[in-house]
Amino acid sequence: MQKKSGLSMIIPIYNVEEYIEECLQSVIDSMEILPNVQIILVDDGSQDNSGYIAKKYAGAYSNFLYLLKENGGISEARNYGLEYVQYNYVAFLDSDDTIQKPFFNKIFKVLEDEPDMIIYDYVNVKEGSKPEAVKGMDFAEVLWTVQASAWNKVYKTSLFEHVKFPKDRIFEDVETIYKLLYYTNTYVYINEPLYTYRKNRKGSILSTLSSNINDIYSAMEEIYKFYSTKGALTGENQTGLCYQYVKLLCWSNMYRQLQFFKYNFWGFHLKMKETRLLLYDRFPEWKYNEHLNRNVLFFGERLGVDYIKKLDSIGKSISSTFYTTLYLVSKNRKRLS
Repeated sequence: MQKKSGLSMIIPIYNVEEYIEECLQSVIDSMEILPNVQIILVDDGSQDNSGYIAKKYAGAYSNFLYLLKENGGISEARNYGLEYVQYNYVAFLDSDDTIQKPFFNKIFKVLEDEPDMIIYDYVNVKEGSKPEAVKGMDFAEVLWTVQASAWNKVYKTSLFEHVKFPKDRIFEDVETIYKLLYYTNTYVYINEPLYTYRKNRKGSILSTLSSNINDIYSAMEEIYKFYSTKGALTGENQTGLCYQYVKLLCWSNMYRQLQFFKYNFWGFHLKMKETRLLLYDRFPEWKYNEHLNRNVLFFGERLGVDYIKKLDSIGKSISSTFYTTLYLVSKNRKRLS
């Protein structure tokens, strides 16, 4: 059935009574009198007062829909919400985050051009730190350099006829977003923060380190198989996926592994050796990747001018892993805190 013109927003809710009113109030403040907006509140079996607060807002605003389901995780909640979407565009908002006041006005102006996807910048907020503006894309003209977050984008609802959020693992956004790129022909990048992300909130999945951090490997391999099966792992898809393998597995994942192993440096080295071998197996020429070589600002700031050499040294030998890690920890002390 064809969807009506407008925007639906899905907000999964689970045990966020401390944050949910601020989240929902940000939606109301931004929404003003726009008629074609639907807010879907998916209560994923909350055990605190989150559901009560959500129902209160749903009772006060006619375009708010409250749904209750058994706890199944954020992917299940998002997929469940997608079944109730009325409009031809959909966005996701985490219930401990907020949107900026101009959000809906900015988005609706862009919707007139009917892009497949809209991408926007966001602000990281971490307790004890200054808010940090983050770009939604590394390079505005290269779709594959988009950040792997479901919540800093608006999508044509029809895209989710092809891809759903994977259940029972973390890094669900990574797998979903980079698969959706296959079906994305047009996009608009709004070079302005429209979303505020609460980073490392106590109790959030990614704030608690456990062996499930290795789900990132499954996510990347699922994306690789997805494009390989379709015969589409060529050209920009190959270049883009290679870039994300380096950025997500050799950089972001490296810090999580370091924190996870903590007092077991040998275990950390073996994990990064496995990562390095995987990268060489999937993309033997990764060191010549054009996006990697171009993004001196991101990698150079974190690893120094010889960042490709340093990336290659982690997991190469126990000594190279040790000395490179020592350098990176010293250089990026604030990012590790």
